[in-house]
This record gives sequence, C-alpha cells and structure tokens, in this order.
Amino acid sequence: MSQDIDELDHLLTYVHDLDAAAQAYQRLGFRLTPLSDITSLGIVNRLIPMRPRTPGAANFIELMAIRDANRLPEAMRPVLSGSQGIKSMVMMSGDVASAQPRLVERGYPFAPPAHVSREWVIPGEGSVWPEFDVMLPIPAPLPFNVCQYHNVELYLREDWLEHPNGAQHMLACLAVSSDPAATIDYFARLFGRQARQDANGGHAVSPGATELVVYDGQAFEERYGFAPEPGTDARFAGYRIAVRSLAGLHVLLDANQVAHQNTPDRILVGPDAACGNLIEFVELGA
Repeated sequence: MSQDIDELDHLLTYVHDLDAAAQAYQRLGFRLTPLSDITSLGIVNRLIPMRPRTPGAANFIELMAIRDANRLPEAMRPVLSGSQGIKSMVMMSGDVASAQPRLVERGYPFAPPAHVSREWVIPGEGSVWPEFDVMLPIPAPLPFNVCQYHNVELYLREDWLEHPNGAQHMLACLAVSSDPAATIDYFARLFGRQARQDANGGHAVSPGATELVVYDGQAFEERYGFAPEPGTDARFAGYRIAVRSLAGLHVLLDANQVAHQNTPDRILVGPDAACGNLIEFVELGA
C-alpha cells in the first residue's frame, strides 16, 4: 500500500436537485444517510455508504447539491456546475500532514491540509461532528483531493450499510479518456502502484481495494452500450458496485420500474436513471 494514498475512498456526485436524486437512488435500492445542510458553504448532501475494505477508509457515493449559491466557496464552483454526475474522487490517507510534503516533492503540488469539523444532525438522535483533514484539489487529468478521517466510524453505522438492493462495496470508479494509458499512468505514479490493461480495454490501478478504471470512448461504448459524454479530456462515467445477488437486484429494479440491462454476470443501469452516472452491478465474489 502506498505510504501517501491508502484508498480511493468516495466519489463526489453533483446533482441539480438533491430530493429528486435521493428518490432516484432509492428506486435503485440504495439506503441514504439523512440530509446534511452545510449552511456555511451553501451546500447540502446525502451519502450512500457501503462497506470499506481498507482499514481507516470509508466507501461511499456522495450526492451534493447547491443550497445557497451566494455562500458557495470559489473552489467549489467548477465542481458544482454543468451536467449531473461524478465530479471528483476523494482519496484517503492515514496521515495527510506527512504525506503532503512527499507528494509535493514527487510533483503533486498540494497545499498543506486544512482541518474541517462540521455538525451532522441525525434525526431522533442529535448531532455528531465528523472531523477530517483535507488537501484541496490540484490540476489533474481527473479531479481529486485527499482526506484523513478522525472519526470514520460515523460513516459506518450498520443501519446505513444495509441496502435493499444488497449493495456491499463500491469496487471501481469508471472514466473515459482520449488517452487512457496516460491518464492511468498519472494515478499509478500518485499511488506508487503498477497499472494494468484488461482484455476489455480498461486501464486500471488502485491504491488499495477500490480501482480507477479508464477506457477510451470506443472501448467504453463496446463494453457498456452507452456512448460516453462527448469531449476530448478525461471525464468520469460511473462506477462498479458489488451486490449480494444479481437475481435479487433484478427483481427490485423490475418492481421499481427502473430500466436496466440484465445479463448472467452483471446488471447495467444507464445514466438517465442514476443522475448522469452509469452503474455496473456485479455479484459479490464473482
């Protein structure tokens, strides 16, 4: 495991309407955390926590929307704009303070980390205070930043980890690039890991257990049957999620009238049903 980056922890997903996005993901069979209104930053979010496979990390999809554009920090404006979908990867480090100068020396010009604490009101229970240190994003082929949790257990409540669709882990972040080998090489160097190329055309690397997989546009469309959003730069496309049972997920999606492609080894849900993200569901252990 890299001494600087331990895991691809979670994916920040911009949505135009948080209530509508929550309803869409509930139809997909996910359980969401209560709404968190971060008034000082003008944003609101809800999380879809899954079971992490790396100690000290979390494993979730973050749905984020703008509540008050006048309060939105300048650094967040490019992230929370444009079409819906994944806008940034959040990496996890066990010690961002010591990792930061090493990353700078290796050519990743992060500013020193900032300490953040915020109130999270749990209905019927009161408030908890997640705390973390964070290095803000730097220019990169795909946007990302790095955090260190101080009370990660707040994200790992068992009642939030049990999903009606049987979701267990976010296995991979999927992306498209005009030069997938160059894009993945940037992150392989960041993680201190060796990248690989799969037979299906995906270039992949991981700092821990959750992968980044990058395709060119043709390979992505051939594998998933959906044309990626047009553009010449690298861009996020979706994620791969492990569920307990594909058969059970198929029944749930049918019951909720969610369009999907069902095959023996995976189920695909298109971007229209998941706020701009393609979701590839695979069976746990497959």
